[in-house]
Amino acid sequence: MSEISRRSFVATAISALAAPLALGTFASRAWAATPNYTLKLAFADTTNHPVYGVLRRFADNVRAKTNGAVDVQVFSIGQLGSGANIMTGLQTGIIDLCAHTSGFIDTTFPQFQVVDLPFLFPDARTAEKVLDGTAGSKLLDLMPQKGIYGLGFGHWGWRVVSTVDRKVPRPGDMHGMKVRVQPGAIFASTFRALGASPTAIDLTEVYLALSQGVVDAVETPMISVAATKQDEVVKIINQTNHVYNAGVLMASKSRFDTLPANVQGAIRAASREMTADWRNTVAVKSTEAQQAMQKKGLEVVQIDRNQYLSATSSVYQQFRPVVGAALFDAVMKEAGHA
Repeated sequence: MSEISRRSFVATAISALAAPLALGTFASRAWAATPNYTLKLAFADTTNHPVYGVLRRFADNVRAKTNGAVDVQVFSIGQLGSGANIMTGLQTGIIDLCAHTSGFIDTTFPQFQVVDLPFLFPDARTAEKVLDGTAGSKLLDLMPQKGIYGLGFGHWGWRVVSTVDRKVPRPGDMHGMKVRVQPGAIFASTFRALGASPTAIDLTEVYLALSQGVVDAVETPMISVAATKQDEVVKIINQTNHVYNAGVLMASKSRFDTLPANVQGAIRAASREMTADWRNTVAVKSTEAQQAMQKKGLEVVQIDRNQYLSATSSVYQQFRPVVGAALFDAVMKEAGHA
């Protein structure tokens, strides 16, 4: 190699090595010009719930993507209010972000009740196909008109019915039971259709309600049975899997719109990347929770899904006009019911 060629080669190599460094420096400078932001994220459950860890990783990812410019602080259940207060906080910009179940937002967006129809989804793959598809996009597109952005769907875990001492393999076994349900019209209607007596009780009060005999049973995700210490009172977990229990990551529109475009983009990218982590974590932890409770002596009972689906058909008829025929029928088709 001639001296000129050698010098040319060295210069090219140095340029190739320097380019990424220069790009990184440029990116750092770009974020350095971005003001620092602290965003409050309201989480619907306790700190020992697996989704709390998912959200902490989301916060870390946002921090990394923004070179430290954005600090997402995750607050567990009750710290930033509860129930309707959180939705109001999102709409007014007092709360910046929120992760909650689809059932929680039904009062603000009645159309979301369609994904909480009893026994709608036979498995997680079908549920995720619907939520990640056209029907899911239509649901998220409804949110900005009421001051909220839907950033994506996650999963809270299939809902089950835990009881003090009663097995409910068939719909008739539910008759006369006092069941704690998640606040929301569709949950109450589902259990009334089964002949039970539903009572809406906040998650923070479930343990006390069971202990004092206010209710005979509780319907929550499998993970929550352990997270809220229900397993200290109940003896039987009826694996009804009656609702997929979609999670939704939401942002306050009024707050989000004030953020620079690069910050908005980083948050949206991090939320997309979080989806797989969210779903995988819940799937793994649900199985682990079930196995741990079985080792403690709790019995897991399987149910006749087809009988339950037939017994709750009236709920579908009741909520079709509430959701809107077009959206309802689209979800039914994508879920394999059409």
